[in-house]
Amino acid sequence: MLKLIIFEIKKLWNTIFFRILLVVLLVFFIAYYVFVYINTTRVEDEISPVKEEIQITEQRLEENRRALESAEGAKAMELQSSIEFDEDWLGKRQTTLELLEEENWDALLQIEIEETQPVIDTKKFQNETHTYTHPTLFTLETFVEMSKWMQDKDVTPLLPVDRYFSYVTLYDREVSSSSLEEAESIMNYIKENSNKYSSASIHYLFRLFGLLFSFTGVIFFLFLFGDIVTKEGLGRHGPFHLLQTQPIGRYKILTSKFITAIFVSIFILVTAVGFSIIVGIIFDRFGDWDYPVLIYGEDRTFTLMSMGVFLIKAAGMFMLILLFCYSILFLFSIMTKRVVVSIGLTLATLFIGLKMSGVLQTSSVTHYIPFQYFSVFEVLTNELALNMANFNITFTNGMISLSISSFVLLVVTYVVYSLQTKMGN
Repeated sequence: MLKLIIFEIKKLWNTIFFRILLVVLLVFFIAYYVFVYINTTRVEDEISPVKEEIQITEQRLEENRRALESAEGAKAMELQSSIEFDEDWLGKRQTTLELLEEENWDALLQIEIEETQPVIDTKKFQNETHTYTHPTLFTLETFVEMSKWMQDKDVTPLLPVDRYFSYVTLYDREVSSSSLEEAESIMNYIKENSNKYSSASIHYLFRLFGLLFSFTGVIFFLFLFGDIVTKEGLGRHGPFHLLQTQPIGRYKILTSKFITAIFVSIFILVTAVGFSIIVGIIFDRFGDWDYPVLIYGEDRTFTLMSMGVFLIKAAGMFMLILLFCYSILFLFSIMTKRVVVSIGLTLATLFIGLKMSGVLQTSSVTHYIPFQYFSVFEVLTNELALNMANFNITFTNGMISLSISSFVLLVVTYVVYSLQTKMGN
């Protein structure tokens, strides 16, 4: 079996189309890292505007102090109030500047926690527990817990660190504003600002897998291995038939092809991990394995998961998705004996399955449908469960559903191949 697998790998490598797709994938890795690197907010990016704010505040203070010397009555009281406010604001910004220059993340996070907690208490007192106006109680509570998590585990936060304009959850659907247009503009700004990038290894890998572990990634891998079964031809006079005349079990040939597809897929994912580690360390840093990822729960509850564990679980689920898709591809390859037809039928099946899973999202069997789990990150964070109001859509149920469906498809493929073999003889 091992020799057959090595033989299949060599055949794949010698295929021009396979090499082209690998080059395209590598170019995508590089281009996406450049994009992430450019969009990463760094300490100096945060320091510059703080210095500008301090300079503007100092100038305004100086002007108000001079004006106060000649002011009287209500005007003097107004200037005095403005001066006191600016002095307090200036002190806070100078503290922030010092902490940023020292990269004292623990102290910065503590300031945010201390300023957020009174707002949380007020919202609870006013019973604002299930509102949708940013920042919601859920957003503030998760922000505080994530900040405490980063303090405890000595994790470097992604910049900017701000609870109002750089952090948003699914419950934040609107903002308080005088007009609809302004509200939409502010909300879009908050969502854009909360979409934080980091060129560190772990954080880049998180974003890369977020793109790859989707229907787009599935299509890429299907095209990569689309002809692995039909490469030699399945007809009586094709090279595949010649292999069967050798002292090799006919099912070993198909099994070796399936194992090769899985093994090479794993190798590509491991290569992606290696690439992210190398470029991240060279151009930035390794990152934080323990960076918190928010997991939604029922009735506005939540848990946190370390980014490293999240990535491992995501990779495991995506591999089962590929196993499921390869099972469909192999079945159609055996049935049609044509590369284009088998890939076309596989993609059509997946597309129909995804559409049907959307139609059946209110059904009691929704969480048993394997197509429901193709958005890996949304499944793991429970975003899909929250949006569909069905918290039976879980990582565990997804792994079970995909495993059983793949097994059934492989059994059907075995039966079809057996019947074809008997009829051919």
